[in-house]
Amino acid sequence: MPVFICITFFSNSLIIIVLSRPSMSSPTNTVLLSMAMCDLLTIILPAPWYIYAFTFGGHASIKWSSFSCFLFEFSLETTPQIFHTASNWLTLALALQRYIYVCHVHIAKRFCTVANARMGVMCLLGLAVMHMVPRALDREYSIHFVEYPLCSGIRTSVCLVHFSNWTNFINIDIYFKLFFWFRVLFVHLLLCISLVVLNILLCSALRTADLRRKRLTSGSTLNSSFTSRGGNREENWSLRRKRGSSRRIRESRQQRDAQSTTLMLVVVIAVFLTTEIPLMVITVLHTLSNSFSFSFIDYNVVKNIVLIINAFICFSYPLNFAIYCGMSRQFCDTFHHIFLSSFCLAWQAETTEVIHSNADVGNAQAG
Repeated sequence: MPVFICITFFSNSLIIIVLSRPSMSSPTNTVLLSMAMCDLLTIILPAPWYIYAFTFGGHASIKWSSFSCFLFEFSLETTPQIFHTASNWLTLALALQRYIYVCHVHIAKRFCTVANARMGVMCLLGLAVMHMVPRALDREYSIHFVEYPLCSGIRTSVCLVHFSNWTNFINIDIYFKLFFWFRVLFVHLLLCISLVVLNILLCSALRTADLRRKRLTSGSTLNSSFTSRGGNREENWSLRRKRGSSRRIRESRQQRDAQSTTLMLVVVIAVFLTTEIPLMVITVLHTLSNSFSFSFIDYNVVKNIVLIINAFICFSYPLNFAIYCGMSRQFCDTFHHIFLSSFCLAWQAETTEVIHSNADVGNAQAG
């Protein structure tokens, strides 16, 4: 776990640094930046508790209080669900935004702006916080002392958790069924279905754009071969060809960049779905099992599966950094400008200084 935490912290920090540059400002990068921040907070906020209590074995020496008990569960359960939910909804917003960019350009120019993207991010983050407010307030904590280790005469404080008084106004079973079915529908099931549909539509749009570009390329080749036989009109056509070719080169470069960005986002969404769909299946089975009077899943197996899924989710966060570097020319150029250029300049200056010092030594020996 600490290894995943360190890798995620390093890779997502690099993503945040690169995407927060003014030159990277765009509606798409605004959503990607927010996703990277949510993913980072999902891992980092519970990390101190995991490292101290479990990695270093400090759970037995913690002096619990009511506030520390609340903070423990808030950091390990509530905040990860808040930011993971926000990241899920932001992924859907990213796919929807890209679909509008590709298939409805006239709408994208009006609505897909940086200001609207920031407003959408704040709204989705606010909704993610609001849907977890009941879970943050439905428990109260008291401190009890038990003898641990057994027969040692040492009294250790432990947290006793019980539900808050306001939960008595409704049936506790109904309360949890409403909460988990809300997550099943709006955080997992509908989100995954929507992302699968949007990803298919984006792939279809990419294939259509690629065929259109091939037709245009073949058409321009035929036109150039035809005009080359024009005889007296060759000079006029050559001037027009030069102007048109420069314009086509710019448009072709813009189209390639746009298609590369779309392909990158398709891969990012596909990676997200490979980790989110298994988690969705487990959540649906858990909710169904507890909504009816019979249990049909083995929770010992489920715990192991969830542990593996969480490991893959943690691994997917740094994988996004590799995808951005490999498929986004703008991201790669900005990363190179921020980190590698300064490193190369420092190395070059150090090398030049060594060369000059060696030359001075040689001159002194020759004198």
